[in-house]
Amino acid sequence: MSTRRRWWLAAVVVVLVGLGVWLLLRSLIRPPDETWERIVETGVLRVCTDPSWPPFESVNPATGQVDGFDVELASLLAERMAPGVRIEIVSVGFDSLYDALLAGRCDAVLSALPHDPLLTRDVAYSGAYFTAGPGLLTRADTVCIEGVEDLAGRVVGVDWGFVPQGNSRQRALLRALPVRRYETAGDALRALSAGEVEA
Repeated sequence: MSTRRRWWLAAVVVVLVGLGVWLLLRSLIRPPDETWERIVETGVLRVCTDPSWPPFESVNPATGQVDGFDVELASLLAERMAPGVRIEIVSVGFDSLYDALLAGRCDAVLSALPHDPLLTRDVAYSGAYFTAGPGLLTRADTVCIEGVEDLAGRVVGVDWGFVPQGNSRQRALLRALPVRRYETAGDALRALSAGEVEA
């Protein structure tokens, strides 16, 4: 092999090794977390929540403030993040929670969001801190609806956050139902009381 060829080969090896080291260092060095820096600087953790889910979050009629389990959890998280950090609750409708987070209106969402694998590129989820399924409610004078199987052909009221759950047969049935979506769970309950929906 000629000297010129050896020199060329050595230059290519040096460039490739340099590129490999640069890529490795780039993957190890994280850019500063702008959200964390802002929280520490301002002392405020902004938390989006839909205040229509008592006892998790609701507007206290006496104070006009949002309170509930999720608000208490947010306060505890803020205390543990850094000394002096307090929370600021940002009220947002359930269907706009992700948009508010991605638009920077808040730093976190505490509002019983179901885990959506399709969104994990844009948001990070905590582990579940409360596990509950949807409830099936009927009016007291309804005697023919005892379970999901009895809903076939009936109009069902749900809130915007409703996600069909249960075994595959139940999920398929729930997806096939004529569903009326309401802004809040309270609105769906009022529709049930008024006879607009059967469950």
